[in-house]
Amino acid sequence: MNEQMEIEYKILLTKKIYEQIKKDYQKDLIKSYKQTNYYLSHPILLKKQYMLRIREKNDQFELTLKRPKNNHQLETNMILDKETKEKILNQQEVHNEIFEILKKENILQTDLKNQFSLTTYRYDYKLKYGILSLDYNEYLDTIDYELEYEVNDEINGYKHFLSIIQSYQLQYQNNCTSKVKRALQQYKKKKVT
Repeated sequence: MNEQMEIEYKILLTKKIYEQIKKDYQKDLIKSYKQTNYYLSHPILLKKQYMLRIREKNDQFELTLKRPKNNHQLETNMILDKETKEKILNQQEVHNEIFEILKKENILQTDLKNQFSLTTYRYDYKLKYGILSLDYNEYLDTIDYELEYEVNDEINGYKHFLSIIQSYQLQYQNNCTSKVKRALQQYKKKKVT
């Protein structure tokens, strides 16, 4: 298990701007890949603004818990094998450090539900202050586009992020709604109709 403070700036894009940025930063591309996030839900997670997911990428699985801390996210990760991933998604009992953290918050692992998943086609670009990612997201009959800049220097990274988006006439107030919240909103809409 490892923990790290995640400092990132995120903004939703139109398809046209997404394609333009992809073209403009082509020389900085370090990798592209597909990943699927299986989001786990529980009323207490939602109330505390925690995010819990299993990410599948290149036939590997990672369990991630994100918790708000000092205007950023404290991210706790651990690698899973496929059998453990299936047990979690099927609400079978599993013991690990992340579920121990949640247990202290009265969240039992067997009460967690997987209501939806989200697939991202991601392009990562190495820039001066971190990794710029362009995401094409598919979830619940929805497609959206997102730019994310995960930085290692909060002040200079933020300034650089602003200079990037301003060159595309984009405005930034704060981070866009997270992928899980966007998918949850869409899930609730579909449930109503």
